[in-house]
Amino acid sequence: MRKVAEMLKLLDRKFEPGASATIDLVLAGASPDQINLNAALRSYVAEGFEEVFGAGRVANVPLAHADESTRRFRPRLTLLFGSCLPDPCDYFRLRHACDQVGCPLVFWLHDDPYEFDAGAKVRRIADHIFTNDRWAMEHYHRDRVWHLPLAASPRVHWPHRELFHVRPARDVFFCGVADASRQGILRDLAAVLGTVQTQIYGDGWDTSSLPFCRNERIPNDRLADYYATSRVVLNLGRDFHLANRKYQLDPTTPGPRTFEAAMAGACQLMFAESLEILDYFNLDEEILLFDSPADFQQTLHRLLADPKRCRRIGAAAQARCLRDHTYAARARQLLSLVGLSFAGSASEPAAVRAAA
Repeated sequence: MRKVAEMLKLLDRKFEPGASATIDLVLAGASPDQINLNAALRSYVAEGFEEVFGAGRVANVPLAHADESTRRFRPRLTLLFGSCLPDPCDYFRLRHACDQVGCPLVFWLHDDPYEFDAGAKVRRIADHIFTNDRWAMEHYHRDRVWHLPLAASPRVHWPHRELFHVRPARDVFFCGVADASRQGILRDLAAVLGTVQTQIYGDGWDTSSLPFCRNERIPNDRLADYYATSRVVLNLGRDFHLANRKYQLDPTTPGPRTFEAAMAGACQLMFAESLEILDYFNLDEEILLFDSPADFQQTLHRLLADPKRCRRIGAAAQARCLRDHTYAARARQLLSLVGLSFAGSASEPAAVRAAA
């Protein structure tokens, strides 16, 4: 509890740049950090924009300080990243601050389609809306709505160097919350998973029927090491709807852990709910798909019998992620769509540093 309190205290601290600093971007959470379980993702977004604008040119602040920071720093852009579902989310003061300084107000919503209905809060006040899900984008019914998937951080999701030569600690690994869809898939795969060394982590798993599951969380900054020491990483999409009654949309875009696992060099075997994944990774070269227990069993056994192929697929996925799926790459996409120019990184790209 003490660590949690210290973290929240740091998140609530005002951003204080140097006296001569120029702030290009004010970045804040779309919901208060104290109730945001994904607040850490915003630090990855901040790193990406700093790679584009240069160190010290991004003010990463809590939502409560976004309007004050916008008036003070007069940035080129104010970006709210995250979920706008919680009741305390109020953006009208920030909208007024952006109007005062002539700064676009942009939202990057990362929980579509599960919270799609909550997007009504921002439809009229945002200059641009970016959504993590391509199918959800089609249902906002306004202009200047863009699709922007989440990504990975080379700093956080690149495994420790010494792990590249460590013998894998498990055959199959997965980490995630146990929604009904995931539980059902794992029950269908249980006969196969029970014959190999399988470790499933997260919250809410039925460990009586799925004995290889553990109701334990793994912090995001430690996941890369688990990915790197697993022969195969299972990729199961999420199906947990909190505010999705209007259209009852199904997700199409892969979530951030797909990119995070790729950054860690994982060989991913993904349940094929949507073929949009093939827009991001090449089939059989950078990712593998299955759509039935029989297909899963056959593909898994072939992979476990050919460890060199597992490593080759993981390395290819990692190279693709470093090239196309970092938060710096997403930052460049966002700025181009908003219509803001950028000179490029003021320092060596994080992706290059990670690969060195």
